[in-house]
Amino acid sequence: MPAEGIDFSDKEDLLTYEEIVRLAKIFKNLGVSKVRLTGGEPFVRKDIDKLLVALCGMFPSVNITTNATRLDARHLKEIGVNGLNISLDSLNKEKFFLVTRRDEFDNVLSNILSCISHKLAIKINMVVMKGVNDMEILDFIEFGMKHNVNVRFIEPMPFNEGDGNRDVFISAADILDRIQSQFPKLVRINNLKSSSAIHYKIGEYRFDIIPAYSRSLCGTCNRIRLTPKGELLNCLYSQSGTELRTLLRDEEVSDAQITEIITQSVFHKLKDGFAAEKEMKGDVFRSMTTIGG
Repeated sequence: MPAEGIDFSDKEDLLTYEEIVRLAKIFKNLGVSKVRLTGGEPFVRKDIDKLLVALCGMFPSVNITTNATRLDARHLKEIGVNGLNISLDSLNKEKFFLVTRRDEFDNVLSNILSCISHKLAIKINMVVMKGVNDMEILDFIEFGMKHNVNVRFIEPMPFNEGDGNRDVFISAADILDRIQSQFPKLVRINNLKSSSAIHYKIGEYRFDIIPAYSRSLCGTCNRIRLTPKGELLNCLYSQSGTELRTLLRDEEVSDAQITEIITQSVFHKLKDGFAAEKEMKGDVFRSMTTIGG
């Protein structure tokens, strides 16, 4: 969270739940089978349960990326949510506050343990930052082993000069070296499926490393992203996407027309994040506080 906070969008600029469900039906008909709600923070939105119920009734896999400050594990299990990716960048209460600017560490840890007790599948997302929390990498491995929870170590995204991530960047290779120095017998898991992460095992324990900025897994990407304002992005590094909100609010535009526009957008997906970055004008990426996980 930036020290100065963020500018929140006006409610009328955001897709309504009805509009999201309409698009979800279109995406389902196009073959999408897995949906993930990210943020910002999904659970700050009023009546999010209603949207989750609708999505769980449509898709075989519905997942959420969350900071775990406002979740009810038992209720999510009852709704049918498949799993959560929980953002946790430090196991130290003071450092947690430094990163998030929120005094929520005890609450988050309690909710993580609640998910485990209710057998709700979770993964821990740790953005590794040099000089900030990189000294906790092995602590997270130990935490994951103790609770049998998959920890995912993520490269920071040094998008904009003002984001403050350029000085703290640490590569996926460096992260792996830190872990391998303590666990030299770790092995990489071959995975033929599309994935945003490289999978490893230490004995029976599995952890992941996500080369978010190195972009070494772009060739297997089969993801598209819908922003809260209704913009369809083919790539995390896209500076602009396909505007769908205006189409949804135009009574003259049919689902069939929106389907065609989405299809054409996906067909124009570039080779990788480096190609998308080359098409940028200037040095302006979207902040990760707005596009989420």
